[in-house]
Amino acid sequence: MPLTDTRIRNAKPKGYRYRLSDNHGLALEVSPVGGRYWRYRYRLEGRENIYAAGDWCAAPVGETPEQAEKRRTAGHLTLAEARIERGKWRALVVKGSHPVHAKRADKLAAAASNANTFDAVAAEFEQKRGQEWGDIYRSHFKRFLERDVSPDIGALPVRDVDSAQVLALLRKVEDRGSHSQAVAGRSYIGQVFRYAIATGKAASDPTYALRGALTTREVEHHPPLERTDIPRFFDTLSKARANRQTEIAVRLLAYLFTRTAELRSAPWAEFDLDNAEWRIPATRMKMARPHVVPLPSQAVALLRELRAITGRQQWLFPNARHPKTYMGATTINRVIERMGFLDRFTAHGFRATASTLLHEAAFDSRLIELQLAHQDRNKSRASYDHSARLAERRQMMQSWADMLDTLSDPSSNVVSIKGRV
Repeated sequence: MPLTDTRIRNAKPKGYRYRLSDNHGLALEVSPVGGRYWRYRYRLEGRENIYAAGDWCAAPVGETPEQAEKRRTAGHLTLAEARIERGKWRALVVKGSHPVHAKRADKLAAAASNANTFDAVAAEFEQKRGQEWGDIYRSHFKRFLERDVSPDIGALPVRDVDSAQVLALLRKVEDRGSHSQAVAGRSYIGQVFRYAIATGKAASDPTYALRGALTTREVEHHPPLERTDIPRFFDTLSKARANRQTEIAVRLLAYLFTRTAELRSAPWAEFDLDNAEWRIPATRMKMARPHVVPLPSQAVALLRELRAITGRQQWLFPNARHPKTYMGATTINRVIERMGFLDRFTAHGFRATASTLLHEAAFDSRLIELQLAHQDRNKSRASYDHSARLAERRQMMQSWADMLDTLSDPSSNVVSIKGRV
């Protein structure tokens, strides 16, 4: 007699295991403690076999398709589902295969599929190749994939991702106005796919077909702070009621004109305040070359003050919400925005400000470029100049800090400092 849910539910445990037959080899085994398990009896190559096919469960009420799939994967089958599966098991037996072998093969295939998702391949790629990257590049790569890629295609097998899916997620990035990030993101995704091809996990790179599909805009250079705006900028900064650490960060950027990310992510270990030097390793530099920043006395004073606040932590500017990492990318510009300057000036613009005013003061252009850590095509000259001209750069940095202090004081007569080096 075929099984019913009522008959299964009312089956009482006995002192031994017994089975209630359905039909075509399907049966329910009841254990002495009341467990109910599906068994499928079949004959293959002249031998009788029994396949343990999971356990019985009543049909859940209000279950979503995702929940049902998860339940079935765990081996919990209703009567109706067990009968559907029985049809699949019978088909395997007809082909000469044992259902248990097919189940093992499915598990191996699922495990391989999970190992070959885009997220898994991206993580493997970063682990294998990421040692060659700088910290800033690695941070940008990981942040873009975590925020913009993983939610859309991260769980998909990498070989199944197509150009339309990649373009759709890059369009989302464009739609929020981040055109340069979309272009960079296409490059990040392409690197993962090329690694997948090299390791046999994918057959093609879908980003190749997207060349020219993204909106391109001219690079928006960060404008300098106008000479006439400098007094108001620093006066407003003093009155902005910003967190003291953030205010120090703004002032240090003005004095040192490094890239914003280089300062935000700086650890105390890179600073020698007694010798007034900040040595940034190649791994944290955009051009992947070590860089020395001579510290003017004003910067040393600010750093000593900051050390009393954050000196026991790894970073100069620990993240307020996540102290184990450093200040967020938008923190400094939020202060500048509250000051009313962000419509025409950003933190990165201190580099253009220093370059403009130092050139006006007749400092050696090559010396300014060295301090800005711009790439020199002549690598031999660049390496020599970077070390040999450190004393000249130290003098220039002190002159720049003095110049900035003079310009920042609205009560002083602005005196132009001419370059002597």
